[in-house]
Amino acid sequence: MNTSSHTQLSLTTAAQRWIGGAAIVGGVFAIAELPLYFVVPACNTCSVDTGSLMPDGLILTRTLFNFLALTAFLVFMSGVRFLIGRADSRFEWFGAVAGTAGVAWTIVDMVAKGLEGSSAIQTAELIDPTRTVPTYLLYGSISHLLLTVFGVAFGYAVLRTRALAPWVGWSAFAIALLHLAGVPSMFFGYNSSEFYASNGWGAVAMFNGIAALWLAVVGIAVLRRRTSGTV
Repeated sequence: MNTSSHTQLSLTTAAQRWIGGAAIVGGVFAIAELPLYFVVPACNTCSVDTGSLMPDGLILTRTLFNFLALTAFLVFMSGVRFLIGRADSRFEWFGAVAGTAGVAWTIVDMVAKGLEGSSAIQTAELIDPTRTVPTYLLYGSISHLLLTVFGVAFGYAVLRTRALAPWVGWSAFAIALLHLAGVPSMFFGYNSSEFYASNGWGAVAMFNGIAALWLAVVGIAVLRRRTSGTV
């Protein structure tokens, strides 16, 4: 009996370590990716359609960073239900909603960035995939909606179960509001040098960067709870 209990505790601790660590790794790769969008200056004067022409190596490097970040975030999102259910099984459904929305976000965003990277491989001339590849709604409004659902469900579940510290729950609501504000950007064109375009540097790069950094901090909170029992 004692051996069985010890094994269950060890597996739980190991899972929590993976969940928290994955969020941190995802945040590191996501933050490393963001500056690569600004290496080439924005180009309003040349053409809204073409944007700033970028070498394939730059596009594929940031695509790889994005893949690594989203894969790590997928691991974290798949563990959200576990974190909530372990704290209070009555709210496990909210954890499942949050985790499902989070996993959907990682897949949708990865598909969008995969199409951008594939276009760079296929096209002989230099392109700006943030403008020439019409995936704006995938990594824009659709991703904003999914992160809104995640933030609301995760925040509510954390506050009700105390699975993590209260600041995690309240800040999740803030992330949800931020991304809800990004949904209407779909009506404001596709000039990526504008803040609030469907592919704008603010509505996409900045909003997603904030979410990625926040997820990394949540990962630290998960690891601290594992080691100390409190956050």
